[in-house]
Amino acid sequence: MEWQGVLAALFSAIMLGGAPILAKLAYQAGADPTAVVILRTGLAALVLWALYLIHPRWRRYLYIYPVGLLGCMAVGFTNALGSIFYYLGLHRLDAAVAHLIYSMYPVLVALMIRLNGESIPGLTRLRMLLASVGLLLLLGRFQGRPDLLGVLLVLLSSGFYALHVVLSQRVLYEMPAQTLTLYALTAMAAFAPVAGWIFGGAHSEVPTAALGPILAMAAVLMLSRLGMFMGVKRLGGTQTALLTVMEILVTVTLAVGLLGERLTPIQWVGALFMVASVMLVAREAPRTPLPRWRMPLLPPAD
Repeated sequence: MEWQGVLAALFSAIMLGGAPILAKLAYQAGADPTAVVILRTGLAALVLWALYLIHPRWRRYLYIYPVGLLGCMAVGFTNALGSIFYYLGLHRLDAAVAHLIYSMYPVLVALMIRLNGESIPGLTRLRMLLASVGLLLLLGRFQGRPDLLGVLLVLLSSGFYALHVVLSQRVLYEMPAQTLTLYALTAMAAFAPVAGWIFGGAHSEVPTAALGPILAMAAVLMLSRLGMFMGVKRLGGTQTALLTVMEILVTVTLAVGLLGERLTPIQWVGALFMVASVMLVAREAPRTPLPRWRMPLLPPAD
């Protein structure tokens, strides 16, 4: 197992686990869900461009070829749609419940990759089974009747996020994770206002009290995407998605501790199944490395 990829994926999961809590804080301050998505994505892209332009060693990652740019746009477009659906659904559901539903995406990633002709090792299938059983236990005891529209929106976001992971794996065959992060986030920032206008009708005004959580969400988005794409580059889409199940535990813990949400004992058992799925990564056999990007195309650092 490529431990650099494991650490990158876990870092991404821990960062993303706090995003729903920050979003709930922004909602409580009066921010509109689509405005939250548009602002956090735009800020993340602007800061990332500034860092790449200023840092000499990262400036070389600005290079991209036309077909690669189209791939990054596809990754950013699917991610933008998924984000809009997720934060609209999160506005209607508790943070813990919304993220539990959203955590179906590792299974969807594995199914998409299998449909693409790639094999899934036996231990990976066991980890998928544990994650799926954990999810069923987590969803088995809603507190009251669930908001069906909220559930549908989050399920749609899970599907788009899974597609974005699969597309990123393909794009990463031929470019560094740093390049994909920059251009995918830029495309996401460009598509998010359009998707928000179509699906959410975002309001332009954002209360001052919501700016702090939104700024924190922008930092989380920027760092987590970089970690996730590095994980996909080294581990592949399925393994990275299974590792990022850990983010649900971060979300649930924070939702219980900070927002006062509660889970039943059976839901906590489901969370343990998900932890077991993540911990089994240590038993995975090393995977075949992905084709490396052609380094001569990468300009040297200044």
